[in-house]
Amino acid sequence: MNFHSKKKLRREFQDFYMISSLPTMRIGLFLTLVLFTCFVIFNYIFFPDSPEQFYYQRFGIISPVLVISILVTYFRPLYKWLHLIYIFLNLLVCVAIFNVGIHSDFSQPGSEYYYTWVMLVVIGLFVFYRMPFYTNVIIGLIQITAFIAATIFNHTLAQKPFFFYNNLFFVFAIYSIGFILAFMFRTLNWKNFLHQKAISKNNLQLQEEINERKQAVVALQLSETQYHNTIDSIPDWIFVVDRNFHVIILNSSLKYGHIGSGQVANTSGKSIDEILPFMPSDTIDELNYVFDQGKILVTEEKISFIDTDVHMEIRKVPIFNDRDVIQVMTILRDRSKEKEVEALKQKNAEQKEIMLREIHHRVKNNLAIVISLLNLQLRNNTDQGLVRIIRDIEMRIRSMALIHEHLYRGENLDRIPLATYLHSLATIITSTFSGHRVNLVTSLDVTDVSIEIALPIGLITNELLTNAYKYAFPRHQDGEIQIHLNKAADDQLTLMIKDNGVGLPDSFSMDSEKSLGMFIVKLLVQQLDGNIDYSGRNGTSFTIQFRNLLVKRQVFL
Repeated sequence: MNFHSKKKLRREFQDFYMISSLPTMRIGLFLTLVLFTCFVIFNYIFFPDSPEQFYYQRFGIISPVLVISILVTYFRPLYKWLHLIYIFLNLLVCVAIFNVGIHSDFSQPGSEYYYTWVMLVVIGLFVFYRMPFYTNVIIGLIQITAFIAATIFNHTLAQKPFFFYNNLFFVFAIYSIGFILAFMFRTLNWKNFLHQKAISKNNLQLQEEINERKQAVVALQLSETQYHNTIDSIPDWIFVVDRNFHVIILNSSLKYGHIGSGQVANTSGKSIDEILPFMPSDTIDELNYVFDQGKILVTEEKISFIDTDVHMEIRKVPIFNDRDVIQVMTILRDRSKEKEVEALKQKNAEQKEIMLREIHHRVKNNLAIVISLLNLQLRNNTDQGLVRIIRDIEMRIRSMALIHEHLYRGENLDRIPLATYLHSLATIITSTFSGHRVNLVTSLDVTDVSIEIALPIGLITNELLTNAYKYAFPRHQDGEIQIHLNKAADDQLTLMIKDNGVGLPDSFSMDSEKSLGMFIVKLLVQQLDGNIDYSGRNGTSFTIQFRNLLVKRQVFL
């Protein structure tokens, strides 16, 4: 601890020592005043002609000091001046000691009470007044000096040296006792102060930990709610099983179909065979494969459901905790209608193209309707947190809608000009953040990709570019964002999004579950069988490398 910190701590302790001692000091001073007054009144009534009565009355010169010392403890605005007030009052006591002593005649009866009164004043200084320790010591010495000076001027030293030194010895003895008491009081209060300060610090840390835990619980609940809402919003049938093949989640679409088929409504803790008897016989083997290999498994099956044959695409997706697969999500998508459409497309290639374009056009329009519905939902919504969430969802939908617009407007229905698509997407996002003074620079190699590549790349670009506009340039400062798409000779593509903003926080991690956006980016990069690198120094940059495979996969997206 440096000098300034120690000085600040001492000053804080002195304030604590003074304020915490005010009730005790107030009671002590009040009792002293009452006892002294009662003693004087008692002697005045029963011994009015006593020569000592003269001294009792003169000692009353410090009564105003006691009264003022008590009164100032009741006025909080004076607390910051208490030290100076008590120093001034005790210096007045020093004057009173000298004034009473210089007019004392040692040859008169009762003069011996003078040094007793001085001893009481000295001990009262150390016991009652919680001034800085060295201030008490100095004022006590001044009081003794006033006593010595008074006894010298009233000729006690010259005429009765034994009487003088004997009294002085007792005064110094009382001073020493008061010195020790004051030191003990201060030491005990210093330990108490440090103890309370440590307790306050621990309480503050504990409260911060409690708040962090509450925030973590709220964030977890929000994340779980978003997770369930997202799954329930998907029209596909989705269920999640644990390693014991017990179903722990059924989305709304599958739940309605499950109950509609005459199955029991309570599915909690039951096995997949009990809840979903229509699943293929090799389902358990496939789930075991996903649990062991940690890879996505996609198959197509024809299953019988309510006396109807349904062509299903069954996608089994592993859910990881660290590196272990703890659950598997199975997504069943009805492909029966698509099979019929494919049969019709084989009969007439031109009709196929027209239908595909119409599908993409309608998907684009439907996504536009979803965006409009989201905007309508936001009109009377004052929850800024929900507004941000819906805006993020809207931007993701726009990135997907833009793909469908390129497909139905383009010449080829099986490929998308990635450079044109990314440029259009960047333009939409830039217009959304039109209030930012940020310059967007693009360098995009011309290349065509399939929708399987364009969709995750669009979502990744949406997340990273939106985050750059939101967080890279606080307070709308000037900056620059660059988007680069480079094509190598071996069909290797590299997408880089970087800015010259404030960079990433030290706690940033792609594995963090707190950021839904980064979680999406990570999953999408895995879907591309690519890899992602990032840097948070001198701004932020994300680099995604993936291979452009324009082949028809035997899976459905």
